[in-house]
Amino acid sequence: MVSIGNHMKMVLRNELRPRTRAFYGTLLGLKTAASPRADLDLYEFDGGFMLGIFFTGDGSEALDEPTHLKATWLELKVDDPAGWKKRLTEFGVREVNFPDGSDRFYFQAPGGQVFRLAGLDGGL
Repeated sequence: MVSIGNHMKMVLRNELRPRTRAFYGTLLGLKTAASPRADLDLYEFDGGFMLGIFFTGDGSEALDEPTHLKATWLELKVDDPAGWKKRLTEFGVREVNFPDGSDRFYFQAPGGQVFRLAGLDGGL
């Protein structure tokens, strides 16, 4: 039996730290966890999923936004997809057009990670 773990790592440029803190901490309201390193922010999603964002000075280890479009995409399950789409749009995320035949909202978070919104039941 195999299952997906509950940890994800991203590496972003230092100058994105205030914007990512505003996005994950303030807008999404994720809990922050104590970090063992000065260059790492930890965020906890509902259900115990942990996101670790490492910040690098020169950005040499960080993917740029166009490269994230080719990388792994994640799904955010939310209680009100239409309301969250409005909040995310007002925050200024970049919408991603993805022809999957649905009305799902795809977007890039600060730093480029791509997410799509889904209802808590997995629907729109």
